[in-house]
Amino acid sequence: MKTIYYFTADWCQPCKRTRPIVEELNREQTEAGFQIIDVDDNPELVKSFSIQSVPTFILIDNGEEIGRIIGGQTKESLEKFIYE
Repeated sequence: MKTIYYFTADWCQPCKRTRPIVEELNREQTEAGFQIIDVDDNPELVKSFSIQSVPTFILIDNGEEIGRIIGGQTKESLEKFIYE
């Protein structure tokens, strides 16, 4: 199973709009699981993944990054990201 690291922050407006979509997809599909990571609470992960803006989505498969998208996303764009 793939994992998507969803880097977010409480103060981020696009993150607030995207989070319900992430939660819905996490319930509906089985191809990838989302890990929600608050950038303010996880500075080491932010540094290790070179996160420069939020929201950022990183797709991990077998321990390796295979994709990254930055910015607010629609449900359709996240589904495309997961299944491509």
